Amino acid sequence: MDLIIRNGTVIDGTGAAGFRADVGITGGRITEVGDLSAAQAEREIDAAGQVTAPGFIDIHTHADVALLARPTHEPKVMQGVTTEVFSNCGLGFAPVNERGLAIQKEYLLGLFGDDAGVDWSWRSVREFLDHYRGRIATNAAYLIPHGSVRVSAMGMADRPADGGELALMTDLVRQGMEEGAWGLSTGLWYSPMSYAATEENVAICKTVAEFGGFFAIHMRDYGDGILAALDESYAMCRESGAPLQVSHLQIGGARNWGRAGEVLAHIDGARAAGLDVTYDSYPYTAGSTLVQAMLPTWATTGGPSALLERLHDPEVRPRIVEAMDAADRDWTRHVLCGARSAGNRVYEGETFALIAADRGIGIGELVCRLLVEDELQACFIAHLGDEDDLRQILKHPAQMLGSDGLHLPGKTHPRLFGAFPRLIARYVREQGVLTLEEAVWKMTGFPAQRMGFTDRGRVEKGLAADLVLFDPAAIRDTATFEDPCRYPEGISHVFVNGRLVVEHGRHTGALPGEVLTPR
Repeated sequence: MDLIIRNGTVIDGTGAAGFRADVGITGGRITEVGDLSAAQAEREIDAAGQVTAPGFIDIHTHADVALLARPTHEPKVMQGVTTEVFSNCGLGFAPVNERGLAIQKEYLLGLFGDDAGVDWSWRSVREFLDHYRGRIATNAAYLIPHGSVRVSAMGMADRPADGGELALMTDLVRQGMEEGAWGLSTGLWYSPMSYAATEENVAICKTVAEFGGFFAIHMRDYGDGILAALDESYAMCRESGAPLQVSHLQIGGARNWGRAGEVLAHIDGARAAGLDVTYDSYPYTAGSTLVQAMLPTWATTGGPSALLERLHDPEVRPRIVEAMDAADRDWTRHVLCGARSAGNRVYEGETFALIAADRGIGIGELVCRLLVEDELQACFIAHLGDEDDLRQILKHPAQMLGSDGLHLPGKTHPRLFGAFPRLIARYVREQGVLTLEEAVWKMTGFPAQRMGFTDRGRVEKGLAADLVLFDPAAIRDTATFEDPCRYPEGISHVFVNGRLVVEHGRHTGALPGEVLTPR
């Protein structure tokens, strides 16, 4: 064998109890699991006191640009992630035409981080995926983003698609599925996807279903209207035949705290009725996205350039200010992050309420200035969830882990660096919300099952050797909201396709990741 991992406790990703076993690796595959005391290998690792688990699969990421710009991908590799699934929330860049790519880059790059050195020459899904082949540290699996398809067909138009536009969208989705996508993502909270009628959503999901794919949805509402948003998602699932993955399930706003039982019962009802519904979530009570996503939809009609024109228009800007001043938001819980301008970077980590007071302006005016000064690229973190709701969401059998990490400069959300070890440290070891076997299942076997991966997500003979070794007593996240770009502790080794990308807690620089496509 090439390598034997000896004396570890194998937690195999199925949810079954851990067991003592050695693991043999040859040619990038797991060749034996069991007592290998009589076997020899070119190299051996003593995993005594550690867990040998499948590499973690992050089913909800925004790694599209980061993996191209920084292929060693330390924020995720160092926490044991071996497979990244993107695009999510309908926010992405392929398939796309010239007009669509220009819109997406101008609109979305604030969410995706520095794109220095990225070659933007692709247009199709095949061309896009080719940019990753042979040069990334983790595996990559792709979901077609509804946003890129829609802007390619009809720009940022604030209306339902007509027949010709819908036909073009379904053709783009079909081509993308043929070229290696596993499914589709949409984000009905974001313009222009928020303008899509039910018929559009069902039609594109039907195309996905033809290929055995699923769709992931950032719903229209996670607050007061969360049940109605779930009902809309169920209807898309039922009418299209495509399985449903609810993205980053959360319950926002203090007046909705305590509703987890109601929401989860609603999901149970859909599953009992025969719908294939699962969801992902992250182990934090705060979320994060673009500042411009908080604007009323009329302000974003026409795309980024049109929005900037409105922000500079002395007749229109006061309407935006008024709308934001009247928004039902607790601005003491909204924190600036990922600022691009030097003047705003000093405010990263501060609440919108504090920044507005410091600058001597109202909230609405602050939002407008942030957007203009940061050229629409500013982001925020919103602390809107409840810890007890979070625990119930994490424990539910339909839940799997997804980091939703944003590769922002400055004070990004700590989930980018800490989501996976945090689940084990806080919700297994400290609080006992999950067993270690349940947590590993939610990070490995379950997302592999949802994706349709047949050769990874478990520690099993014949499967790809994506593995992580960690100390269950020491693993923990160290990233905080105040200091988010910190690597976790307690993870000693990470293998991707049998090659070490983390050795004794240090990145090796190896780039053994593969582009995973449906067989």
